[in-house]
Amino acid sequence: MIKMISVKEAARQWNITERRVAELCRSGRIEGTVRQGRSWQIPADASKPADKRIRSGSYRKNQRSSCLPLPIGVSDFRLAQAEYYYVDKTMLIKDFIDERPMVTLFTRPRRFGKTLNRYAADFF
Repeated sequence: MIKMISVKEAARQWNITERRVAELCRSGRIEGTVRQGRSWQIPADASKPADKRIRSGSYRKNQRSSCLPLPIGVSDFRLAQAEYYYVDKTMLIKDFIDERPMVTLFTRPRRFGKTLNRYAADFF
């Protein structure tokens, strides 16, 4: 019969939290674990699995490097379209011009692109 230990004992041996040991059992990363009711039984000779979580943060640089910067503070439509992340709203400008309202109020928060859209309308 294989000697089994509890999650609490494994956590003490491996110097990690009980919650982390239970998560490792749930994900099947510890071989030979058996669930008895609400608790896990772990073989006494089981070794601590390697920590596969990323700690360096290097994966974030790869995601952000491919993104274009936002056109914050840029009012030049051509520059914003060429060198920044820009959402084309020209069809909305067309609808706005076709309706020809007498008075228009643009209520948007700061840095929402009100001025940039106004300059884009000049090129439309």
